[in-house]
Amino acid sequence: MRKPFSLSESLLTRSNKNSIFRHLTTARILLLGFAIIILVGSLLLMLPFSTKEGVDLKFIDALFTATSATCVTGLIVAPTADTFTVFGQVVILLLIQIGGLGFMTLTSFFYSMIGRKFTLRRLVSMSEDMQSTGMGKLKSIAIKIVILAFGVELIGAILLTIGFCIEGYSFGKSLWFGIFHSISAFCNAGFDVVSLTGTSLTSINDNYLVLITLALLIGIGGIGFIVLIDISENKRFRRLSLHTKIVIIMTLIFAFGGAFVIWIAERNNPDTIGNLPLFGQWVNSYFHSVSCRTAGFNSFDLSKMSDLSIGTSMLLMFVGAAPGSTGGGIKVTTVYILGAQVFATLKNKKEFVVDMKAIGTNTLTKAITVLSLALTVMLTSMFVLLLVENNVEETTMTALIFEQISAYATCGLSLGVTPLLSPISKIVIMLNMYLGRIGAFTFFMSFTRSIKQVSKIRYPEANVTV
Repeated sequence: MRKPFSLSESLLTRSNKNSIFRHLTTARILLLGFAIIILVGSLLLMLPFSTKEGVDLKFIDALFTATSATCVTGLIVAPTADTFTVFGQVVILLLIQIGGLGFMTLTSFFYSMIGRKFTLRRLVSMSEDMQSTGMGKLKSIAIKIVILAFGVELIGAILLTIGFCIEGYSFGKSLWFGIFHSISAFCNAGFDVVSLTGTSLTSINDNYLVLITLALLIGIGGIGFIVLIDISENKRFRRLSLHTKIVIIMTLIFAFGGAFVIWIAERNNPDTIGNLPLFGQWVNSYFHSVSCRTAGFNSFDLSKMSDLSIGTSMLLMFVGAAPGSTGGGIKVTTVYILGAQVFATLKNKKEFVVDMKAIGTNTLTKAITVLSLALTVMLTSMFVLLLVENNVEETTMTALIFEQISAYATCGLSLGVTPLLSPISKIVIMLNMYLGRIGAFTFFMSFTRSIKQVSKIRYPEANVTV
């Protein structure tokens, strides 16, 4: 017999549900969402038909691969092409696409396609996921992002298919290579299915069509979706928003500046680019500089680079791409804001004005917080890695630090120590990739209680010598 409806029970159930959602903030939704996607991806990669015959994939390695793909990093414990079947590679590719565009963006796109209404909670979550400051046009922005991403990836896949056909691969393999690497490059993931030994694109570093196409895809994905939409709507530079102008200028400075330093350091090194013609040296130098901005492809042996090139690569990885993009790092806008504030302080100015606009206190405070949290996470992780791997002869301090920065910046470049790491070190690297994709600011904010009340009390400023 059916139990009679009870109004009190209904209200109690609704109260409990509201209590759960009240604690589920937008930051926690993002953390939980990415964690679920990574776990599901790990289980799919553990299926027998995901790996090739004779491959014994441990769960921690499947988890590492799924984390690297979802966080669009590119660090691998085993060569993708030699470890996973086509099904496994498709799973990795889907994780890259979801991680690159953001699961909130993709779900919001499909919500729009089926005509579902957007709740306030979904709009707030989208704003956090896309790192957008407003919620007025998020629905249309989500649609534009997906259409723009698929359009760029389609063009990239066509060009790359031609490039791989030129390399001598069959049309079917070239088409798959084109699709996989186009998505991997646009999402700044760095996964490849060309090399069977994990050497990335070193065997085709003279195929300039492939390298230039990948570099353009990485660059487009790394400047951010909001910037791309702004450029498409406002064709002239002077009409662009301040954010877009900063991103474009800083991106060009780091990309070409990094390429020039790499070329200066490696032009006479036969183990990297020294044996290539001048044009090939420039293409590979530019490709490496762009790839360091969180993409993770490499066209020459990174372990043979000079100390100057390794240091420059670390700096480029640490800075990363732009906010709201498929890349990681502390972001080029953070560097610009901090640099502008230093310049203003040296000139004894209370504020820095650019393009008739002053950099706000909230923006500066967030930039300082982002840098501080990044340094805290990285220094702590470096300490653990150096402690755990202290007695391993194959790993050097430089290689471990390089690996950690690459993980946090979701870059994916490596000096070859990833497969040699112990389980504890792999967990540390996975946490860095996760934090790098979510953002340390968002991660730590999810564990704090937001205080919405504005205090009317103002305390006198303290003069502290620094």
